[in-house]
Amino acid sequence: MAIPPSGKTEMIAANRARAAANRKTNGKKDPPTRGKGGAEKNDTTLRYPYAMLKDNTDYLRIDIATYQPPGLNLSDSVADGPLNEITKDGKKETKTVKTINTKFSLETGSKVNRASLKKPKQTIYLPIPQQLSDNTSVSWGDSGLNAIEAFGLSTTADVINNGLEGALRAFAQGSDALKLLSTDPQLQNALVTALSGTAVGTLGGNVSGSQLVSRATGQVFNPNLELLFEGVNIRSFPFSFEFFPRNLKEADQVKRIIRSLKMSMSARKNASGGEIFISAPDVFQLTYMKGGRKHPFLNTFLPMALTSVNVVYTGSNTYSTFHDGTPTHMRMDLTFKELNPVYFEDYDEKNAKIGVGY
Repeated sequence: MAIPPSGKTEMIAANRARAAANRKTNGKKDPPTRGKGGAEKNDTTLRYPYAMLKDNTDYLRIDIATYQPPGLNLSDSVADGPLNEITKDGKKETKTVKTINTKFSLETGSKVNRASLKKPKQTIYLPIPQQLSDNTSVSWGDSGLNAIEAFGLSTTADVINNGLEGALRAFAQGSDALKLLSTDPQLQNALVTALSGTAVGTLGGNVSGSQLVSRATGQVFNPNLELLFEGVNIRSFPFSFEFFPRNLKEADQVKRIIRSLKMSMSARKNASGGEIFISAPDVFQLTYMKGGRKHPFLNTFLPMALTSVNVVYTGSNTYSTFHDGTPTHMRMDLTFKELNPVYFEDYDEKNAKIGVGY
């Protein structure tokens, strides 16, 4: 039955309205559109699954930008500061001068790359993986300092800081120590044994003063063992994604996502340098999202490098494809590593005040 002209107009208007509603993605870019032959017109935004993002949709956003090296410059800050000077007439005069506050710290890759990541050259939307975790750690280690080592450190520092006066003071302290040893044969024997072991070790012997003291006296120097802070660690994040393409459109998106991530993590040949150098791969910013906003609970990430991409094309442990050759089940494992460690001050940033922070 033919549809009256008025009915066709209403149907077209209804279809257009329905299509416009489906394109709404909470302020994000629309899904890429296709040109002739099914080619993507917009390859800057990729997503799986190929569906509308709603206010209650949780997903992982991956922004990709060209890596910017931090350089070797110190992060200086220049400010105007007052300077009081006394004139010849005895009057104080205030002048404004430029003062440079050198922090003696290098620029960081995270800070330098944040500007470019705010305007990424490509964005990928993926479902949040089933297994999520973050591991924050710092390095602490055991350290000992026995009495002889402490005495040597103290006297050496005194000599360096105070010159001749420090040397005389060290000599006096040494004399007092010798007087104490002369009244305690056990201490004297332990010291002689320790010094002998040190001399033998200097000549190439595989023995230490502490070992000889233990063998001779059955004692060891009190190591004054202490757990001391040694440094910070850089966090690493593994992710695993499962792909089950439901149609040709999703199959194409999965293929482009895998290809894009592999390309972005690859180094570039520097043609201008005659291939003497190679340039760093792209940098990534990961964000857990809920609708159009940052997830209110999950952790935040610093800018990261993609260090590993592993794709299994037989996700169900059997080879199975659609008619066009697309595997029916794939698994992609990614490993990201942050460019810098996380510090206490990072939690004061606006972006890190949401949820659990870093």
